[in-house]
Amino acid sequence: MDIRTYTAFAATAETLNVTRAAERLNLTQSALSRQIKALEDHLGVALFEKAGRNIRLTAAGEALRGRVGAVLAADRSLLACAEDLAKGDAGLLRVGACSQMIERYLPTFLRGWRAANPGIELRLEDGGGPELAGKLKDGQLHLTLSAAPSAPIDVLESLPLGQLGFLAVAEPELLPEGNAPVELADLLDRPILTLNRRHASREVFDAACRVSGTVADIVLESYSPHTLFAMAEGGNGIAVVPSSAKPPVERLVSRPIALNGDPVQFGICAMWNARAGLPLYGRRFIEELGAHIRADQAPEDGRLPAARYGRLQVV
Repeated sequence: MDIRTYTAFAATAETLNVTRAAERLNLTQSALSRQIKALEDHLGVALFEKAGRNIRLTAAGEALRGRVGAVLAADRSLLACAEDLAKGDAGLLRVGACSQMIERYLPTFLRGWRAANPGIELRLEDGGGPELAGKLKDGQLHLTLSAAPSAPIDVLESLPLGQLGFLAVAEPELLPEGNAPVELADLLDRPILTLNRRHASREVFDAACRVSGTVADIVLESYSPHTLFAMAEGGNGIAVVPSSAKPPVERLVSRPIALNGDPVQFGICAMWNARAGLPLYGRRFIEELGAHIRADQAPEDGRLPAARYGRLQVV
């Protein structure tokens, strides 16, 4: 049933006068009468009856008036929601990211994002890069935040967000004093605790090891950086994690990892399914998150360090 038919009933029920209701709706009286008759036929009940020279609602009309009002209110709400969706002011955004990306960048960013975009429902999922890329392809996620792929992935588009390095995290006696970067080759003769291959950053670490010409003595591969930190606290080796991870500072120290004097770094990016597209608010989310990440990473002179050993550079 056309929503205009319900509007015709509501106007007539309010005025109880076909002439005034028709004028309000910019209709002829005959057109309004046809709409009322069509609604009565559709519902199977009479809605109005004559009362002298006027009309009044029947018992059925009185009973249905509130429900028709609810239909009209729902239609207005639907139109308002559609307008917000078209403008990118409302909708659902499903985002996947690894735990350290979520922990490092999203807590403070999302507080401001949600306040500025109250109409956007945001859902987060924790996972590894390859796993999340599969969910992008399947349409289970709108976008992911992860290490930049070493080669284009079919149907996925990406936008750079910034750069990350690697940290060596261990008990103080296992690392040099001071804050200077530690050479990767100087670490690899000791037990190494590293993330497993569900994390895209692991590919970068493996490539850097190949460039150094040294085989790492990996004694633990874990999905969780916090598992690596716990093992490092127990004196079981040196945890190697992306710089987005937050190591505990009570018993452990951390040092940036370098290769031949240059930081081991890799790009991070947002990815989405090019075939499915990305909502307007999804693109806005990426742009604002990228600015947040770059501000977090910028050194005092305001410039980002050059990436020398990113996923596209290390072979």
